[in-house]
Amino acid sequence: RDPKMWRVSALLALGVFGALVPADGFLVSPVGSLHRRVNSVQRQQRAAAWGPRMQVWSNQQAVEEYQDLLAGRSMEAKADIPSVIIGNGRIGEMMATAGRGDDVVLGRGGVIPADVDGNRDFPIYVCVPNEEVESIIRSCPVDKLDDLVFMQSGFIEPMLKKYALCGNDNTQVNPFFWKFDKDSRAQQARVDMGPDSFGVTKYAGETTVCGKWSNAVAERLKAHKLDCKQLYYRDWRRTMIEKTIFDSVFNLIGVLHNGQTLGEVGMYYPGEVEDMIYEINQGLRGHLAVTLLFGVEERLFAYAQHPNVEWRPAKLEQFKWRNGFLYAISKTCFDNNFPDPMKMHTQFLEYAKDKGLCDFELEPYSPYD
Repeated sequence: RDPKMWRVSALLALGVFGALVPADGFLVSPVGSLHRRVNSVQRQQRAAAWGPRMQVWSNQQAVEEYQDLLAGRSMEAKADIPSVIIGNGRIGEMMATAGRGDDVVLGRGGVIPADVDGNRDFPIYVCVPNEEVESIIRSCPVDKLDDLVFMQSGFIEPMLKKYALCGNDNTQVNPFFWKFDKDSRAQQARVDMGPDSFGVTKYAGETTVCGKWSNAVAERLKAHKLDCKQLYYRDWRRTMIEKTIFDSVFNLIGVLHNGQTLGEVGMYYPGEVEDMIYEINQGLRGHLAVTLLFGVEERLFAYAQHPNVEWRPAKLEQFKWRNGFLYAISKTCFDNNFPDPMKMHTQFLEYAKDKGLCDFELEPYSPYD
């Protein structure tokens, strides 16, 4: 059978009609295999302590995507055209040089024009730090909000949800590439992991994009010899969360082990990484109704050995967009007298704070504060 159809059929069975998932911990793969990390004794203890618990989830969007596939419909491919680029830093400069020289490049506070080169329908690349994204959204004309292209790394979903900018029509990039300075060449982070059981090449650290202008983004990145996979939002979201988990987990564990590099964390502390990711997956499934894609650990370990990653010292930073996203789930649980689903991550993070290994307060981000 066609591997793609096989995978989609399995996803349909798991996500469309409501997968009944035991809350004590199956990590469900896209092809239906089940992966346990707890032994029978632990399962019995959990059952005795908590009793039978089931989770049911259904998503109409999955039905629509499956029907589109069967009907041969794909995402609308909007070609690259003269665009607006907000921010003239490394990423903004990279996106501008991939164009034809007729883009409108704006600094912070610049006014988004009504048209570019005679076109009223054009992408607006938001190439600013995460902290400045909300001000860009607020200053954007209402009729152009769906044309914003978010180039940020990290979990900015709560902010985007505040303005209803999360979905299939909204363009978001999960960047797995680097541009160290304006004069350097953009470098790809993708790692070839060899073929899977169907003979299809597996990758770690793969840049992904979703939304209305996904094809235009892919064209611009291709001009810099950067690969970019176009996905529907539902699958793209999983890849974004996966990258956020890498930045959160590997850095946290590395800091607590005397500042190990990210590559050393993958080589010498795989057990801690796997245990923490296992717990995080449970919390994500119950809190966000999302399950990490099968093989997440394998991909993150492979990414940790990339030549541009493995030498980087572990460092706790960008709490609001990394560990803070996970800590917010834990805090919501224990503030409401529920058990912490990510207990290991919470303990490690609070220990790092107690020992002065991070310089931020453990206050989860809320776009409504």
